[in-house]
Amino acid sequence: MSDLREKVAYLQGLAEGLNLDEATKEGKMFIAIVNVLEDIVDELDELDAEQEELGEYIEAIDEDMGDLEAEIFGEDDYPDEDDEDLEEWEDDEENYVEVECPQCHDIVRFDCSILSDDDVIEVTCPNCTQVVYVNEEDFETEEDK
Repeated sequence: MSDLREKVAYLQGLAEGLNLDEATKEGKMFIAIVNVLEDIVDELDELDAEQEELGEYIEAIDEDMGDLEAEIFGEDDYPDEDDEDLEEWEDDEENYVEVECPQCHDIVRFDCSILSDDDVIEVTCPNCTQVVYVNEEDFETEEDK
């Protein structure tokens, strides 16, 4: 923009050097053109400053967006199929109940539908075969005794 400002200043100097008479039609026109060019350069300088400010603002928003993406999606730039598989696995995980075996302290997972099943179902530890859950009200574990 400084080059454009210099050119307008040069034209202003030429107009003054030519001693244009503002009383003539041509003199009025040339002086008005030079003044309009100066106003245009001023407006362009303001637009340039505003554009630079907006560019910095957009960069800040882009950085914030990148931080959010990293927080939401992890370090990947984009979610991939593995993330979808993980979500399905997490959904499946919500359908299971975990119980600690009182004998060997292994964690035993079983489907939560067993909790409301009308039939009597015993859940045993696969490691030591200790009964860890029975879906009837009379059942007491060693911890309950």
